[in-house]
Amino acid sequence: MIFEAMNLHYIPAFLSLKEDLKKLGDIKIVSFNYSQYSSRYNAFKEGTILPAFDFHKAGGALMDLNVYNIHALIDLFGKPVYHKYMANIERNIDTSGMMLFDFEHFKALCIGAKDCKAPLMNTIQGNLGAIVVKCPLSQMTEYEICYNDGTSEVKSFEKKHRLIYEFKAFMKMMEEKDYKNNKKC
Repeated sequence: MIFEAMNLHYIPAFLSLKEDLKKLGDIKIVSFNYSQYSSRYNAFKEGTILPAFDFHKAGGALMDLNVYNIHALIDLFGKPVYHKYMANIERNIDTSGMMLFDFEHFKALCIGAKDCKAPLMNTIQGNLGAIVVKCPLSQMTEYEICYNDGTSEVKSFEKKHRLIYEFKAFMKMMEEKDYKNNKKC
């Protein structure tokens, strides 16, 4: 069995968020941001290319941080009709960038940055309200649903190590020889 290490598909908060999408009505705008100034960026600027910025090792912002945003987007909404990546390139690697998506009836933006940071805000906006996540999607333990009438509800989940759910799911698939679900990984 081969497993893709992408924990967000197993996190209880993310699974719940998928169910709560219907509360938003028609989705209009999605914006996911994972910007985290890399502790290796200063060395990179001085010419030391560590794996986090090595294009031979998939070290850029798209393949490192933004991959979590893209996985979440595709898991929630399926395949887009169009996408385009616009990146800030330094020394042949994307140190930050934005991927734009067109899902016909709504638009989405996924931002990943290793050369700058900002307070994180992930939003899914519909015509009835919005879901707000204030941490990287792969680490979420809560989110807020903000309705257009001014009311809101916060969904909170137990704070366990973010990989525990993924490891348990993988172990269960191996123990039960569940090749059908393994192919979905």
